[in-house]
Amino acid sequence: MVNKENTNVTGLESSTNFEQDEKSIVKALLEAADYKTGNEDNTKKIFVKKQSGEPLFSFRIRGLSQSEIQAAAKKATKQISNPAGPKYPKISGERSTTEYHNNLIYTATVDEDKQRIWGNNDIKQKFNIFDEADCVDILLNAGTKSKIVEEVLKLSGFDGEDVVDEEDYIKN
Repeated sequence: MVNKENTNVTGLESSTNFEQDEKSIVKALLEAADYKTGNEDNTKKIFVKKQSGEPLFSFRIRGLSQSEIQAAAKKATKQISNPAGPKYPKISGERSTTEYHNNLIYTATVDEDKQRIWGNNDIKQKFNIFDEADCVDILLNAGTKSKIVEEVLKLSGFDGEDVVDEEDYIKN
């Protein structure tokens, strides 16, 4: 037997102005999903400089979703033959940190800058590059890449700040 009393579970059951509160929730949810749009509120401008401090170029990065981070990791992980035999599926082998960082930076770069920097035809031709993510490795040294990856992860929510208050966490 189904209890029909409490089938509407929106969190707004006790609301006195249901329509206004519902619009506020929808606005907040859309704002939470806005990290992928690359608007100025959700991006950080990265300046690439020479050792002397002279600026070379800049681009903007945004936070990534869990699935985007997983895709970057998967693309950087070699698939190897299963030791149990060829009839079994391949298994994940070693992950290339270089490829992983290239993929994270490439994916996090906002679309306009992605095309302008990593998709630059002159650079791709000069270095014989087909995959635009490989341009990251050509244009950025290891230390710069590491710092940018840190920024990407911060924008993706890995900044050490608790999203859930400790007291609320314990209660639930």
